[in-house]
Amino acid sequence: MLWPWGSCQCQPVITILIRGRAKVTQTAIVGATLIDGNGGEPIRDAVVLFEGDRFVAAGSREGSTLPENITQVDAAGKFLIPGIINANVHLLDGWTFMIGTGTVEYLARFEGRLHEVIEEAAQIALANGMTTVFDTYNALQPVLFARDRIASGKALGARIYAAGNIVGMGGPFSADFSKKARETTSQTFCDRMDAMFEAGVGRRLAALPPEEVRLIIRDYLSKGVDLLKFAVSDHILLEYMNPHLTFSARVQRVIAEEAWAAGKPLLSHTTSLESLNDAVTLGVDAMMHTSLTAGVPIPDDIIEQIIRKTVWAEIQPVNDEYQHHLETTGGMMAGYAGGVHRENIQRLIAAGAPILLGTDAGCTDPDCLADMSEGDRHDRPWSIGGDHFHWFRAMRQLGMKPMDMLQAATKNIARAYKKEADLGTVEAGKYADFLILDANPIDDEDNYKRIHAIYQGGRLVDRSALPVKRLVTQYPRFEPS
Repeated sequence: MLWPWGSCQCQPVITILIRGRAKVTQTAIVGATLIDGNGGEPIRDAVVLFEGDRFVAAGSREGSTLPENITQVDAAGKFLIPGIINANVHLLDGWTFMIGTGTVEYLARFEGRLHEVIEEAAQIALANGMTTVFDTYNALQPVLFARDRIASGKALGARIYAAGNIVGMGGPFSADFSKKARETTSQTFCDRMDAMFEAGVGRRLAALPPEEVRLIIRDYLSKGVDLLKFAVSDHILLEYMNPHLTFSARVQRVIAEEAWAAGKPLLSHTTSLESLNDAVTLGVDAMMHTSLTAGVPIPDDIIEQIIRKTVWAEIQPVNDEYQHHLETTGGMMAGYAGGVHRENIQRLIAAGAPILLGTDAGCTDPDCLADMSEGDRHDRPWSIGGDHFHWFRAMRQLGMKPMDMLQAATKNIARAYKKEADLGTVEAGKYADFLILDANPIDDEDNYKRIHAIYQGGRLVDRSALPVKRLVTQYPRFEPS
């Protein structure tokens, strides 16, 4: 839609007072090819106008008149897309907890500073083009503290929306993650960490009657979470191919009712076909790692329900090269996105299922990376910063169309999490989050890496300054003086 640049609709909405006088803050990005995230044809020689932290208009420059006293940024020959959104991260490295290697040192080393780790991870994400992330498992208070610091401008980083704990799941030293670490660690420390992560909605909920669960969920939702994620099936790694359902159907319904009554998106954690079927039947807003079904193919009728009910399916693929490495070296995660799980992804794509970009990535400890082989470290899908680039390559290899990939990383996530009024596309009224790329990402997914500039909330991001303070990623830990 062309914008009437000369009309009164283009007058400033946000002003800054300087010595009693109002100064208009308006910026126009001119000349780029605009790919706005809505799925239509790219607009060549476009103008994108924003004031303060919001877009005012976007459209073709032809026939338009820019307002006077406006800052213009020449982007001729570039490509402008919405800021990338990640539907599923764990900014504290959840993979460390799941695998068990490094869990104790990671949490002990940074205890009391976990919010700084989360901020560092959010800054790494932002420096690589992710302007917003949805953290679906983390220590509740540290992640909310970091979220609020970033939202208030006290800290830089990708905008965070957080779930805190996965309802029905234990902390990092529970059976869901690294219980074995308790054998060589003080129980006091382990209990303290578990309590911090569980935040009152841990494994015990699975034993309680529906109305008691209702009151606990209602209390948890009052603590400031942005979304609610619950474990339809468990997370016991040693029984990965034999997962168990966590909650009965009537308790699942209570959890869903409370989340929706509070206006929060409802997410599911599933690791089996039956748990996936329960999530689809319940009609959750978004399902995490949808293709992971304990090696059982997803039947066509469930895929049809996913599409008919628009149950958003977050997919965590592994690209061909990394998958080949896992299989040839006997990597423990070879079954993560190989075999039936890979086929599930291909069938979801081919059927036109509503798909979201998600990676489970976090701020990985360099000590853990140092213990890995070069092949395990290279292009690792679960380390924040390069994770979404891996996702784009993998999904292209699995048959997803380029524009569909872009929307899965932008508009779809905003819709799934009920944030479409603020996020996901380059349109008037939404946050001015966008990337300027040197080459067209629709032509080649590697062009997502060719970042010329990042804007978040209308502000140009200084990528070279991120992360502001290296805590996890400072290596070696202590430099000699």
